[in-house]
Amino acid sequence: MLPRGQTDPGIADRRLALAREWDDLLADIRADPEFADFLKPPSYEELLTAAAGGPLFVINSSRWRCDALVVHPSGVEVIPLPMTLDDAKEQLTRHLAALRSFDASVEAYEVATARWESDPSDVIALANAQSAATQRRIAQVDMEQSLERLCGWIFDVVIVPILDALPRPGDDGQLPRVWWCPTGPLTLLPIHAAGRGETWLADLVVSSYTPTVRALVDARRPGRDDSRGGRFLVASTLPDSDSSVCDPLAEIAGLDVVTGGTLAEVVEALPSCRFVHFDCHADQDLDDPSRGGIAFPDGILRVFDIAAMPLAGDFVALAACKTAVGGADLLDEAITLAASIHYTGFRHVVASLWNLSDEAAREVFPRVYATIGADGFFDSSRSAAALSDAVSELRRAGAGIHTWAPFIHLGP
Repeated sequence: MLPRGQTDPGIADRRLALAREWDDLLADIRADPEFADFLKPPSYEELLTAAAGGPLFVINSSRWRCDALVVHPSGVEVIPLPMTLDDAKEQLTRHLAALRSFDASVEAYEVATARWESDPSDVIALANAQSAATQRRIAQVDMEQSLERLCGWIFDVVIVPILDALPRPGDDGQLPRVWWCPTGPLTLLPIHAAGRGETWLADLVVSSYTPTVRALVDARRPGRDDSRGGRFLVASTLPDSDSSVCDPLAEIAGLDVVTGGTLAEVVEALPSCRFVHFDCHADQDLDDPSRGGIAFPDGILRVFDIAAMPLAGDFVALAACKTAVGGADLLDEAITLAASIHYTGFRHVVASLWNLSDEAAREVFPRVYATIGADGFFDSSRSAAALSDAVSELRRAGAGIHTWAPFIHLGP
């Protein structure tokens, strides 16, 4: 046995030999012109291509300072933000507490209501159900007020400083596109829903997100199959699922619609599908985000399962809860269902930042599909604008922030 603190010289030599072998292999691979950049970080010029469709705002939060790094095709602009990392952490803590409180009240109401409905003559169960209904209403008001304060804070410290950097609508009146790449505590906050009074970011731009700058660069790369049509998987597990959500698909030419209600069916079909709609229950573990997943009767499709699958599609709709939520302690790791699907090959992903309302999903997704298929084929490039328009309809109808703000788009 070697003395404490010493290592076997043979092991050190072996490690050195393996390191040299690794370097030689990389050199051999990069000698091929097609793989000259293999395992190299993207260049500055390559990263700037992320802003090909509009500015990309990297919202950096650190203990030293907070800035918006505005990526343009011509370069990067730095705009200081009037906030601190502690400010962002405090806002996130309040936000998560409000969400947990509201979700708990909804769960308590559903349990109490189910007990009363099982025996309508039980006066105690009726009283409990009525009390739970009151508590849910109170929690809903508190949730909305919390979101109003949060969205106002985001508007003041993130949006106001960058207003001059936001693009303006074109002559066609269409809202311009922007992309958000938040960091730290901001990854769990609804930047796209920022607003105060009569001024809301959603009325100024169409917002999309990207987990990293490189992910957006990769999603913009040419070489995808541009042929129209393809397999569309509708994965549904909810017993009261409203099939009309996907009715507009019937009007879109070239779609081969297949269905799946089990984990085995979905895992088998996913690699061959260009388009997917999940209408399922999902959840996220904030302490261990890689275990977040979509629930099926025969198992759970988890983040790490998706990351290992050979996927290469165009569009995924995650009509499920918390699919764009990562871990509370791994905020910069982008360990979410949405990011996992995006990284493994799907260019456009619609996901949620918290629990979705069933009624909101039934309002939003038919409108999204109707817009995407307006020309008779499934045009994934319209997905961000289609989502923005559908959510705006909810807002105009008087829906609260908790109802319309969880919907987000990832991709180019």
